[in-house]
Amino acid sequence: MLLIVSLTAVPVAIVIFLIWSYRKKVAHKTVASQERYSQLFSASQPDATAGGEAASTPVSAVRWPADAPGYAIKERLLSKAETLLFYVLRAGLPGHEIFSRLNLDAVVDTPPALQDYERELIRRRLAQHCLDFVVCDKTMKIVAAVEFEADTEVASFKAACLESAGIRHIRVNVAAIPRREEIHFLVYGTHPRQDS
Repeated sequence: MLLIVSLTAVPVAIVIFLIWSYRKKVAHKTVASQERYSQLFSASQPDATAGGEAASTPVSAVRWPADAPGYAIKERLLSKAETLLFYVLRAGLPGHEIFSRLNLDAVVDTPPALQDYERELIRRRLAQHCLDFVVCDKTMKIVAAVEFEADTEVASFKAACLESAGIRHIRVNVAAIPRREEIHFLVYGTHPRQDS
């Protein structure tokens, strides 16, 4: 009988030891984690005795300069003509995504043969120019850029960049915005297939 009791006591003792050992490891990890946490945050606090400043200022402490102008929300994101063209593009191109006011840099990539410095200069120049609308398919492949007509040097530059990249560039007269039935033909050069 004593042998049976001692045989059942051994597994119980092992289970108790394993639980105790696990809890001890968890407690040790918790203490070590708290120490690392306090070291990280004490390192980022300013040292009052040394008169040093904090490495980073909390967001709540950032203040606008006293002479900063007061900002106001714009009445509209898009003008009335842009809004109309946006809705015509959406209605005429179901299954497509329409983006407004994207930088040329988001649509056109620089030639890979350029050095890093030259590439950065060109990217900055591209980022200065904005496209009225960019049409993408559902996979976000760029299909076309749509802009209101303008006879300026900037418009010519954008057209040349888009043509070089192989992106269809569509110019729309602000006084004669096409109907939704015409949009697919303008973007793809074909009429949409009619399912019978």
